[in-house]
Amino acid sequence: MIQVLTGEKGSGKTKKLISIANELINQTKGNIVYISNNLDGIFDLNSKIRLIDTSQVPISNLDSFKGFIYGILAEDYDIESIVIDNLSNILKDNMNDVIEFCEFTKDVANSQGIKFILGVKCSSDKLSIDDAEYIAV
Repeated sequence: MIQVLTGEKGSGKTKKLISIANELINQTKGNIVYISNNLDGIFDLNSKIRLIDTSQVPISNLDSFKGFIYGILAEDYDIESIVIDNLSNILKDNMNDVIEFCEFTKDVANSQGIKFILGVKCSSDKLSIDDAEYIAV
């Protein structure tokens, strides 16, 4: 299952994603990973959630980010949810890559039973992903 949170810059996506991640920690037995390209909100995130700052990782394109996700999943078989904030920024504001990555997460979610929650900087009408649940900010 994937959920997508869309909104323009400054609309509160990061605060909402942190809130969702903190709620998930009480609802799941497995691990939760929070991925962002910065450390904004680090002190609001529950300490049981694994925070990964992609600004410290050489992600140069969509394929390298997919490989990064596979590496995280290979390292920890107990991951139940992955929350990705600033997906647009991580993928250099390339909306085609964002859409392709969303399709990739659908496939991974279905095959591995992982829940993905994605924060994307755009209006919801610019992003059309079949079978995705959209969350309002």
